[in-house]
Amino acid sequence: MMPRQLLITVVCCLLVAATPALAGRPAWKWLAEPSDITLTFEPEELTGEVVSDAAPNRRQPVDETYRLPNNTSPVHYHLALRTAIHENNRQFSGTVMVLFDVHEPTTTVTLLNRALTVQRAFLHEVATGGVAGPQIEQVAHVTDSRTEHLTLTLSQMLPAGSQYFLRIEFEGTLQNNNNMGFFASSYLDNNQNRRYLASSKFEPTHARSAFPCYDEPLLKATFELELTHSKDYNAVANMPAAGAPVPDPDNADYVTSRFEKSPKMSTYLLAFAVSDFSIRTAERQTVYARSNVFEETAFPLEAGNTILDALGDYVDISYYDYMPKMTQIAIPDRGTGAMENWGLVAYGEPVLLFNPAINSYRNKKSVTTIIAHEYAHQWFGNLVSPHWWEYIWLNEGFATLYEYYAAQLAYPEGNYWDLFTVEVIQNAFSADASETVRPMNWNAGSPNEIAALFDTVAYDKSGSVLNMFRMALGDGVWRYGLKTYMSARQLDGATAEHLYSGLQEALVANAPTLLPAGVTVRQLMDSWTSEPGFPLLTVYRTYGDDKQEAILSQERFLSNKKLPNAHVYLIPYDFTTGNQPNFEPTPEGYAWLASKAQKISINAPKDQWIIFNRQQNGYYRVNYDAHNWDLLTQALHANPEQIHHRNRAQLLNDAYNLARAEQIDITVPLRLMEYLRKETEYAPWTAAGSALTFFNNKLRGTEHYDHFLVYANRLLLDIYPTLAADSVAAEETLLHKYLKQFITTWACRIGHGDCLTKMKQALTAAHQANTPVHPDIATAVYCNGLAAASDEEFVWVYEQFKNSRNQAQRTVLIDALACARNPSQLSAFLTVALGSGSEFDALLASERTRIVSATYGAGREGVDAVIDFLLVSPAQVTEFVQRLGQTALNNAVSNIASRTNNQQELDRLNQLLDSLGSMVPESVVNNARSTVQNNFNWFTSLEGLVAVEYFEKAATTPQEL
Repeated sequence: MMPRQLLITVVCCLLVAATPALAGRPAWKWLAEPSDITLTFEPEELTGEVVSDAAPNRRQPVDETYRLPNNTSPVHYHLALRTAIHENNRQFSGTVMVLFDVHEPTTTVTLLNRALTVQRAFLHEVATGGVAGPQIEQVAHVTDSRTEHLTLTLSQMLPAGSQYFLRIEFEGTLQNNNNMGFFASSYLDNNQNRRYLASSKFEPTHARSAFPCYDEPLLKATFELELTHSKDYNAVANMPAAGAPVPDPDNADYVTSRFEKSPKMSTYLLAFAVSDFSIRTAERQTVYARSNVFEETAFPLEAGNTILDALGDYVDISYYDYMPKMTQIAIPDRGTGAMENWGLVAYGEPVLLFNPAINSYRNKKSVTTIIAHEYAHQWFGNLVSPHWWEYIWLNEGFATLYEYYAAQLAYPEGNYWDLFTVEVIQNAFSADASETVRPMNWNAGSPNEIAALFDTVAYDKSGSVLNMFRMALGDGVWRYGLKTYMSARQLDGATAEHLYSGLQEALVANAPTLLPAGVTVRQLMDSWTSEPGFPLLTVYRTYGDDKQEAILSQERFLSNKKLPNAHVYLIPYDFTTGNQPNFEPTPEGYAWLASKAQKISINAPKDQWIIFNRQQNGYYRVNYDAHNWDLLTQALHANPEQIHHRNRAQLLNDAYNLARAEQIDITVPLRLMEYLRKETEYAPWTAAGSALTFFNNKLRGTEHYDHFLVYANRLLLDIYPTLAADSVAAEETLLHKYLKQFITTWACRIGHGDCLTKMKQALTAAHQANTPVHPDIATAVYCNGLAAASDEEFVWVYEQFKNSRNQAQRTVLIDALACARNPSQLSAFLTVALGSGSEFDALLASERTRIVSATYGAGREGVDAVIDFLLVSPAQVTEFVQRLGQTALNNAVSNIASRTNNQQELDRLNQLLDSLGSMVPESVVNNARSTVQNNFNWFTSLEGLVAVEYFEKAATTPQEL
């Protein structure tokens, strides 16, 4: 065990704790912010079923035995639960009374049950007034552990068209802080006492672990809920309380909270919580959170009201027509997830709570957009739910789109929509360029298959495709179609066909000639929703003297190969030209590519550029002939502002990824990126960030790295001095803050002397004044300042982390502390990850693993520190695995390998692998060695040889000033 004296409050204790004296002792949307500190590496290719090109309207077969039979369906639930969570008692008990319809004559009724102990079950008549009448019989019951079917067998045949009640008494165990089902979590109050709470998260298949139910999205019913709990706690649910809590007749220390009857809804949307939280109220909304973060609930309450109103106005359907109130609740140690339960949206604390004194603009952006995402679900998912999980994109795609669009509507000064291009569309491309990726419509049978559908395809790709059609059809037609769709399917389930029907009706009513004759919305959208991947639109210009034409062709884009593919995406395309630039998309400005190739006329002289996909609203990449790439490069070098900033981001992202896929020469994006010296917008810079990161990761630690540093330094030469990296101005916009952090991070990363000096001075000044750095620059100042910090300064930042109860701030400080380069400081910090005892009670499990991943992610010094930490002794590795898990060790080895670029680093990796021996699986070791070999082999690949030569030439050729 770790020594008790490891309370790190003074530097002597800190450094003693990090020494080998410890040798005897034995890491999202909805949604984690990308860090500008940690250098990301190439994502692993997605794995999944290989998708064939046949049958575009297929519904691939799955194991249907997991589905419920159709002989009965629920009408209403009355659910009563009893919990003693205030005592940290994980057992709960309950009774559910289910009113159900009989559709076919049957002697069995089947519900779903996961790990609940069903004690008794009874069949009741329906009495006058629709209430439960006399008991008919006690029924036999059995649960199939594989399908989770709870089958209740009756002694009589229930006739079709009849109704009955089932009463089921059961017991269960609260799950442990895993964000599934009915689960327990906890927090420390201001007196360091641990307080416990219980809350629910049922999507997609976890309601059955809280009570026996018809746990499928289409099987909607109304709900009445009562919760019996400690009289010192409060309960909250989807609906308002039905009166004050009633004393429990069996125990004076308990009360029962009852709630009003809900609208008809899916089981996965039922929600409740029992806690001792404080409540903040404004209008018809409330926020629940632990009392020691009460001041951090003001902004989410204000944002909740503003965003819900904006969405209601946009879809022209008021939320309050269906639900009387809205509650948001912040669950401790729930990570950065959130759940859209109707009327009771639950969040992990970092994405709901906001304190302007300690949280940054990035936190505020996350809070704003995630509230918008969850509130969009109140219509897309709650009012209209998917018929089956195959259509989960009808929930998550719309919520991802309106996560940004509703934030823009509510807070136009934030320019949130600019982030949609780089955070959603370009992120979706990365995952969707794999040969094995699934299409948007994809069936699932088992709970594990269903859970796997909540992926980048469901969120980012689907949001991108939906936005493409919003733009191509026009926002007015789109909104008309959405209202038609939701009005027709309200309180019911929907398939993709229902959405297409609503949009088709909107076109007929408002723009009957917008689409080509005979083409339907279904044909257009199905070519995207039922096929995997996305197209590459190739534009080949003819450059004739008498007329200007271009040949357009399409092929599915894959990141690592070219494969013949017969599928035709119906692509809405638009373009603009250098001689008459107009980057404003309009529905009338789109044409449709409905074949593999087509020749079109263009209005651009042969010496003027052409750009397709204005503002990158279309979900496809674009490639050009070599001359047009030259024209675009020349235009950006001459005056970037003649091309819209979203298209500048598109050109950078497309060119780099086309080069990585060997569709164009790697010199094309490298030449293109040199224009960044004149770039002042965030979107193009962050789009270029993946390319800069790739080359930085490949070349660091090699003889070629200095040439890359010269190249990168020249890009930053003009913009860095304009940004005042060490101060905050009141007039700075959200996107300017993003830009400033990006540029500052890169300037310091490549060793810019002024950047490193200013960050160090800012940290020293803050330490001397004992005043935390302004949150909007804290990430850059703490990380880069700690690179050369004294032990006293390091401990000062660590103390802020240790004393903070704000999870978002704690994450920022973990990432910053990992930026230290002093081996003893890093060793001490890694030791904290394994800390035990009261001084470490506030550490979350996710924080412990993040300390390790942030350390090896921050730079080579961190990689060496993790290696040294794991080399201390086998006992220390054993404790590492016991505390953090085998996955954390496997990830550490894999990430160390991915950051190994030379023989000396390989020798260190081999030393670690030899020391670990059988403590890591052979597959992890083999993959690590393969990763390093791939790193080395890159320098003898065509891409590597050309890139290295390019950087060398760029670094040694005099540049115009």
